[in-house]
Amino acid sequence: MTKIHGLNDLTDNLYTSDNSEQMASDDGQSDYNQSDYSQLGGGQWDASAAAAKAVPTPPPPLVQVLYLTEAGETGAINVADINQGEMGDCYLLSSIGEIALLKPAFISNMIHVNANGTETVTLYEASNGSLPTWATAALKPVLETVTNVFPGDAVNNGATQDVLKNQKEIWPQVLEKAYATLDGGYAAIGNGGSPVVAMEELTGHAASFMSPASLTLASLVSFVSAGDMIVMDTRASGALPNNLVNDHAYMFDGVTGSGASATVHLLNPWGFDQPSAVLLSQLSKGIAEVDIGHLS
Repeated sequence: MTKIHGLNDLTDNLYTSDNSEQMASDDGQSDYNQSDYSQLGGGQWDASAAAAKAVPTPPPPLVQVLYLTEAGETGAINVADINQGEMGDCYLLSSIGEIALLKPAFISNMIHVNANGTETVTLYEASNGSLPTWATAALKPVLETVTNVFPGDAVNNGATQDVLKNQKEIWPQVLEKAYATLDGGYAAIGNGGSPVVAMEELTGHAASFMSPASLTLASLVSFVSAGDMIVMDTRASGALPNNLVNDHAYMFDGVTGSGASATVHLLNPWGFDQPSAVLLSQLSKGIAEVDIGHLS
């Protein structure tokens, strides 16, 4: 049976709330002291010095938009848009990230913008109406409509993540919320899960998994040539090489070299702490499972 990945991916102190940049000023003292004024005599004070220290106008509130093309991006839907929050849903975000890497238009086709400001997302369930499992072969589409209100531990919850001027991009939040809605809520998806199942619910195609020891260069190149999604899951415990994190799911970002020098490149859905390149021959030292999904 496929492993469960993503439990406790991040701690609560990695990100601060949107109000973290506002410093408390109500410390029981008056807003100004006498050094802010110049004495004119007779108990009168000139407030011109204080006026010069006026508090700057705060920036306008962020406006949510579905897509943004930020600096360094070649398109509005980019794997760099994914910054995992405090939920343990690396298995889901790595699966979404693989779609962003391989076929961004697949994501824009999943999300339909409604006139009332909500979005309807096409996901997939088993043909009998239940949630899929790692052994589900037949799936059918299901529509989930979501509002643009997201919890503080959701993907991209940082105040400056996916922000351009006064706009904040939200397509990753929309997909995460739709997936949570289908699966029974954020609590149901935020404590680990299966990339195989996530791929099936996102794409409508059966997915599979294999051991890293059985992943040859020829099979990996075949998956890449077919445009398949590949997510790699780390071991649950023990020291790991290549800056890998235990019990975590990573996006596959390519293979370079050949023969004994064949090297696997991975991306962290956290958006930081990226692993170093891993020799394919050494993959089993840190990776416990390789998950394969399909976009067609």
